Amino acid sequence: RIAGHPALYYLLLGWWIDVAGDGDTAVRALSGILALAAVPVIWAVARRYEPPTAPVAATLALASPYLLRYGTEARMYALVVLLAALGWWAVEAAIDRPTGLRLAGVALVAASLVHTHYWTFWLIGTTVALLGWTAWRDAARRRGATRTAAAVLAGAATLVVWLGVLLDQSSDTGTPWASRARPAEVLIETLQALGGSVRFEGTLLGAMLLLLVVAGGTALARATNELRLAPRASRAAVPVVVIGGTLALGAAAAVVTASAFEPRYAAVVVPFVLVAAARGIAMLPPAAAALTLAAVVGLGLATGVDEARRDRTQGAEIAAAIDAVAGPDDVVVICPDQLGPAATRSLDHAGPRLAYPDGDGTLVDWSGYLDRVAATDPVAFAEAAHTLAGDADVWVVGAFTYRGFEGRCEVVVDTLGSLRDSTIAVTARTVFEPMTLFRFVVAR
Repeated sequence: RIAGHPALYYLLLGWWIDVAGDGDTAVRALSGILALAAVPVIWAVARRYEPPTAPVAATLALASPYLLRYGTEARMYALVVLLAALGWWAVEAAIDRPTGLRLAGVALVAASLVHTHYWTFWLIGTTVALLGWTAWRDAARRRGATRTAAAVLAGAATLVVWLGVLLDQSSDTGTPWASRARPAEVLIETLQALGGSVRFEGTLLGAMLLLLVVAGGTALARATNELRLAPRASRAAVPVVVIGGTLALGAAAAVVTASAFEPRYAAVVVPFVLVAAARGIAMLPPAAAALTLAAVVGLGLATGVDEARRDRTQGAEIAAAIDAVAGPDDVVVICPDQLGPAATRSLDHAGPRLAYPDGDGTLVDWSGYLDRVAATDPVAFAEAAHTLAGDADVWVVGAFTYRGFEGRCEVVVDTLGSLRDSTIAVTARTVFEPMTLFRFVVAR
């Protein structure tokens, strides 16, 4: 999709495809490898807390419905989780002993983060603020914290090579698929993302993780039959502060810039959630810890596996229906064009394609998107498709709930329906990206 995220993941994906191929399984395997690679890093970070925390954190990571889902998608979010965990580990190591090699590692990870996803800005901002606090409050760690903060900023400063693209996207692209996010929306959707779904099971797991994170950040000591909590700041509170600071900065930026929030952006805090929740479990009395871990892991696996195996789009189904009967001159219309990448990836039909507002549906150009949608006359668009098809059929891949398209795709369908006989070839199902396929034939 044109004018999307920074380039690092796509460069890695391109190199991966050169080696592994471009089939669905091969492409998605990269995310699976990245998600698995995050597990030992999370374990290594958790070792800095009480000994039982590390194996519990690794277990939670392996059963995380978030990692199970985004470990099966060709997106950058598994990479973000891995880099956030690596950054945490590198920062902790550099504070303790700020050697040149360790500081270079911090800078490298910070650079990788900002070149992977824009929401990592808020993680980096929170990290620098915490390092500043450490330098001010802890004389013994002041030198390490100061140098580590400088390394983080140096790595983040490499974004200057992408700054022109970022400014262009900020002024001309934004997030046209959704409206301004509200802080409560950020919190609730983050919990649902961590829980693996918007259904009751995912929301329940998200709430359980929230309680465990709070416990992990405030637990003073593990006792035989009790867990003593205190709201005082300590090293254990660091992941909780990072989670809260990152989400708060991101939510504030969304409000100020009228940007959207998607649950997948929670990738930046996933390692911190898993470690803090693991500490919360590890600090419980042994029997309670075992029961709680079993409940979280069981619910996580059930939710994660269920979500991972679900169809998220009807693109392949739509493509198969078109390929089964379409003639070489049939015209395929995609409205809105956001359905195009999923539908056209599996489509063998080589005939003409038109996407609303423009293009052929292979890519989505977000530049000036809503203005281009508003400037495209849906009646004229439908009439052009009718004329282009002649005696051949017109197939419309449609959906009617997309922001900015209110009524436009319906007008395309209605206009073609007034010019041709119509049938519904595929009905929309309850999936993340539902589609309806209409077939319009010349009236006999």
